Amino acid sequence: MGSQALNVAVYETAQRAELFHKDISTDIKSVKAAIDMRLSDIIPSAQTWPVRLHQAQRHTLLSPGKRFRPLLCVFIAKGGGIQNSAVLDAAIDTACVAEMVHAASLILDDLPCMDNADLRRNQPTAHIAFDESTAILSATALLNGSFGVLSQLQHISAQQRVEMIDLLSYAVGSKGLIAGQMADLDNTNHDASIEEIERLNMLKTGALFDFSIQSAAILAEMSASQRATLKEFSYYLGLAFQLMDDVKDTIMSEAQAEKSVGRDIGKATILALTGSEASKKRLNTYILRAKEALAAARLTNVETFNAILDKQFAFLKT
Repeated sequence: MGSQALNVAVYETAQRAELFHKDISTDIKSVKAAIDMRLSDIIPSAQTWPVRLHQAQRHTLLSPGKRFRPLLCVFIAKGGGIQNSAVLDAAIDTACVAEMVHAASLILDDLPCMDNADLRRNQPTAHIAFDESTAILSATALLNGSFGVLSQLQHISAQQRVEMIDLLSYAVGSKGLIAGQMADLDNTNHDASIEEIERLNMLKTGALFDFSIQSAAILAEMSASQRATLKEFSYYLGLAFQLMDDVKDTIMSEAQAEKSVGRDIGKATILALTGSEASKKRLNTYILRAKEALAAARLTNVETFNAILDKQFAFLKT
């Protein structure tokens, strides 16, 4: 092949790669827009009585966010083979459930009795924008509402619906998110091992990832082996996400992190135990392990997930 022909071939390959990544980006934006639209429909309007309560719910739930957990849910479902539009609608609703629970956890995590944060997603936290009582009640309403959304899912079997409700109950219960939050409040043992800190991180962050991913696997009727592999993906992703949050809490400004920072001072974290550079190396290892597990799950859209993950952890390259 002559040099001119080689240059043309290289150029055409680059063009195909650019179009491929544009298609992935367009697909992600389209799904995110569908999730945002559905979230706005699920939650009562800001004019619905009691007005202040519903304004507070919408303040947190509809604030500009990455929608990382909902995107995981929808693309796991699509990658598992769901093509039926009605079942994809069920996946969108399930994704919204993950975001509702996440929003509720943020409201509670930011309270003065917890992390006492005043900024979240570049806007005042719920208890600052409204008041503590309204914030607590809005979080409770979001949690209760999430179960209602699951109970009304259409075009899936009763067995699938019950399994997903049970999965959510565990994720937000005293062995999941709540256990993680409780452990985090007592997290002052600086003699804690990395393994002990990882266990806390999995409870605090991984439980909702597990719901988002496993519920999508239920919708897609994946095999037991696929679900086991996705559980490994969820495990390492949860560890990566919490460690990323700890690193951002230390090295970023509030404007960069889009939330209050410095809330981990005095806590036993991997960052405090090993230092910044070692923590970044460990974070990269978690991401690599997550991608390896994801590849082993044999989904049809692994490239989309790699794009989502690379964007989420892009700060590591700066």
